[in-house]
Amino acid sequence: MAFDYAATGLPDKAEWRAAADICHAWLTENMSMFGPERIARFMDHQPVTAAKLIMENCDDWSEESVTLALLGPAKEALLDKDSAFSDRAKELFEAMIEKREPDAAMQRDITRLFLVEGLSTMNDQMVNRKSIDAHHQTRWKILRGFETKFATVKGENPALDKIFEATLETSRATLQELDNAANKKKKPSL
Repeated sequence: MAFDYAATGLPDKAEWRAAADICHAWLTENMSMFGPERIARFMDHQPVTAAKLIMENCDDWSEESVTLALLGPAKEALLDKDSAFSDRAKELFEAMIEKREPDAAMQRDITRLFLVEGLSTMNDQMVNRKSIDAHHQTRWKILRGFETKFATVKGENPALDKIFEATLETSRATLQELDNAANKKKKPSL
C-alpha cells in the first residue's frame, strides 16, 4: 500500500498535494526503515489527520495552516527559494520558528498547529502504549510540555481543545499505568 493523496478525501489543491508529496518524500528518505506501508499509514494518521482536524474543527481555518500540517516534519521545504508555496505559508512557518513576528491570524494558526501536531504525537507515542522502552521518560517530558503549553492556549479553539484535553488525559493515564505496572514488578513479594 503506497500513500495516495487522492484517497485522503482532502480537496485536490496543488499546494496541498505538493505539501503531502514533500512530506512523503521526506519520510521515505529519513524513515525508510519503516517501509512504504508504515510510511503510508503515518501519512494518513499524522499529517492528513492533522489537516482534517483543523478543517473540521475550526470554522475560520486557513489554507496555510493546512499546508503546514500536510508538510509534517518537512516544513523546512517552505524556506527553499524555489518552492511553489504561497508567501503567506512561508511567512507562517517563519513565525512558527520565531524568524518573524506573527500577526493575530498567524498566532491563531500556530496554536492550532501545536494542537493537531500534539495530538498526532500523543496518538503515535503515548495512547495505547503497551510497554516501557528507552524513550519512556522522554514521552513523560513531552507530555508535561504539552500540558504546560496547553494551559496557555486553552479556550482559543474550543472544539480542538476538547479533543486535545481528552488525549492528554488518556496519554497521562497510559504512561502512569505503565509506571504502576513496572513499580509492582520491582516490589519484592512478602
